[in-house]
Amino acid sequence: MNASPALNHTQDFIIAVMAQDRPGIVAAVTQAVFELGGNVTELSQTVMRGYFTLILCACLPAKLSPIEIQARIETAEPEMALSVCVSPYNPHPLFVPEEAAGVYFLTVQGQDRPGLIAQITSHLASRAINIEDLYTKTEEEKITMIFQIHPQSPRSAECLTLDLEALACELGIDLHLLHQDILRATSEVGAIRRLVRRTQGRN
Repeated sequence: MNASPALNHTQDFIIAVMAQDRPGIVAAVTQAVFELGGNVTELSQTVMRGYFTLILCACLPAKLSPIEIQARIETAEPEMALSVCVSPYNPHPLFVPEEAAGVYFLTVQGQDRPGLIAQITSHLASRAINIEDLYTKTEEEKITMIFQIHPQSPRSAECLTLDLEALACELGIDLHLLHQDILRATSEVGAIRRLVRRTQGRN
């Protein structure tokens, strides 16, 4: 007998997990998803000051509710004390940039102070520039930020390029903007140069 189409219907869910870091968290979460009849399609994780955070996209049976998925993951390994948030994936993003805009990397370095991240991100938001990834690290009162950003249009990218110098002076920091194609090209050239130097050193 063939299964009912309703039983085969699936839904993508976005699942976020946080806990104190320890070995086995990714294994516990992905095993729980598997036992629910699901498949992980995307996953990203990091550890900050001893706290583990993970966000993943999983394709699961649509009959499951977010609460059922959350409960199953949180009870997979009770001693891990996992904090889980589950949301159905919305395939209609609120931010849809023009393809011609491209992806850029913005690096920031300078003296750390309260509100600095808020000032920079507000500046980007006012120019319709979406932050797709962000890394920040503070050491000895010096902060480093690396943004992966996506302007909504070539015009918003052009405006950002023009006013970065003024923003850097206003905030007293160093800002550098690089298109992903240039970054990729320079990285590849750098790798080739290092390989050539190593080869020449052996001769």
